[in-house]
Amino acid sequence: MRLHMAYKSVGRLREISTVLARHGFFPLMERLHLSKLVSIPLRLMGRKITREKEELNEPTRARLAMEELGPTFIKFGQILSTRPDVVPHEFIIEFLKLQDSVTPFPFKDAVKVIEAQFGRPVSELFSSIEETPVAAASIAQVHRAVTRDGQEVMVKVQRPGIEQTVDTDIAILGYIARLVEKYIPESRLYDPSGMVEEFSAVIHREMDFTLEASYMEKFRENFSGDARVMVPKVYWDCTGKKVLTMERVVGIKVDKVGSLKEAGIDTEQVAHVIADVFFKQVFEFGLFHGDLHSGNIFVLSEDRIALVDFGIVGRIGQEMKQNLADILIGLATQDFDSTVKVYHRMGILPEGIDRASFEREYYDIILHYFGRPFKYVKIGELLLDYIRLAARYDITFPRELLLFDKCIIELEGLAKVLYPEVNLLEESEPYARRLYVERFTPSSFAAKAFSTAGEYKDLLSVFPSRADRIMKKIVDDKLRIEFLHRGLEDFMGEVDRSSNRLTFAIIVAALIVGSSMVIAAEAAPKIFGLSALGLLGFIIASILGFWLAVQILRSGKF
Repeated sequence: MRLHMAYKSVGRLREISTVLARHGFFPLMERLHLSKLVSIPLRLMGRKITREKEELNEPTRARLAMEELGPTFIKFGQILSTRPDVVPHEFIIEFLKLQDSVTPFPFKDAVKVIEAQFGRPVSELFSSIEETPVAAASIAQVHRAVTRDGQEVMVKVQRPGIEQTVDTDIAILGYIARLVEKYIPESRLYDPSGMVEEFSAVIHREMDFTLEASYMEKFRENFSGDARVMVPKVYWDCTGKKVLTMERVVGIKVDKVGSLKEAGIDTEQVAHVIADVFFKQVFEFGLFHGDLHSGNIFVLSEDRIALVDFGIVGRIGQEMKQNLADILIGLATQDFDSTVKVYHRMGILPEGIDRASFEREYYDIILHYFGRPFKYVKIGELLLDYIRLAARYDITFPRELLLFDKCIIELEGLAKVLYPEVNLLEESEPYARRLYVERFTPSSFAAKAFSTAGEYKDLLSVFPSRADRIMKKIVDDKLRIEFLHRGLEDFMGEVDRSSNRLTFAIIVAALIVGSSMVIAAEAAPKIFGLSALGLLGFIIASILGFWLAVQILRSGKF
């Protein structure tokens, strides 16, 4: 089995390398030492293909390659779109276009998955189920059905074998990440291996439909008193890890502007509703839908929308909510000094940061956007530019804040399609100001004081025992301080290589000098009138010297 998996992984790695080369990334394959996996004809045409593909920009070619490589890579691209601190802006905009739509798998396979999940025939679960799926994505596809008691539902069925496919691709992505770190040293700053590990955790959570169902129930509870939002009901009797059965949604996709207008729906009102609903999730619930593309939002009327697909969900804690509120208020009032203070208060600024330089660049970004009519301002792109600036100053943002920014980009794109004059800052302001005011109420001060008192109580309870252990180690002379030398391993390795080459060069020189002395002494036996031992020494010295020169030239370090 292991041999089969290893063979399968090599075959998949060859396929990945070929697809990337065909989309104009052959130079990258060469740099990662993967070009040998590409077929000889394609290898010979590699650079020519790259030049021909230059008519499409690099982000577009990367998106097309991911779409061709299938489910895992489509999902990986979507996750990368939430990392503006790592991925350039042009790639993020392109990755947000990744279409999670693939060829449906056969209905008989869907039946097998359902029956294996529940150990019962499909006919006992549903009175009818349509063979043709209404949607097919990389991880699952959705079928219309009717339950035994007559309820119209949608059944989301996981693609057969997707777990094995994902695990194989993630193992290969991890291998490629290690190659990137090895052969492109500057990439280590962005931790490619860590990004693959994060992606692995995200996609495995998304493949557990019971977790998605639990989130649906939570969102349904949160919006129970809000008539503007419908969250489908979960039918738990027909829901498991690989099958999710939910209430059927009948509506129009939010980006179908023509259909909305034909139905007499005011698209401006819809834009206000989806924006307000998003900010309510963030600032009231601290739990928000993390995948706001058009396929996940349906319009039921101009005052009512439905949210589906809760595979990606973001959480915002109380402190982060306050910080976000202050940032949005600062942007809305153009009080840019206050927004910089928020970043300092968040404690994400590294020690030794050039504050004056950082603030100067930050103000330049702000003025670049706010020096024009607001209908031309894109708040999502403004936040992206700031996050990229922060990355240059080694400022690290929490993942949930990055996911929030990605949602703002998606939300802004949808809202401006519905109503170009929409102002997301104005939409967020009521929630942000409410949080801002609540911070100064007596109840807020009391809650903060109570929380702080609890923290001090915990500290005081453990302090005596910890202090006693430290003092005992000092008295017993067992206190140790460990130092971590970052990058010292690479330096020591370079010193080792340099000293080895120097030693080798000295040996070669000694062979040359010794052989010269033997020849000068005319020691027997002789060949062509010269000492055979001396000639042998010269030959050995020449071979070793040539080998040393080749190694130095190959390293590129003289």
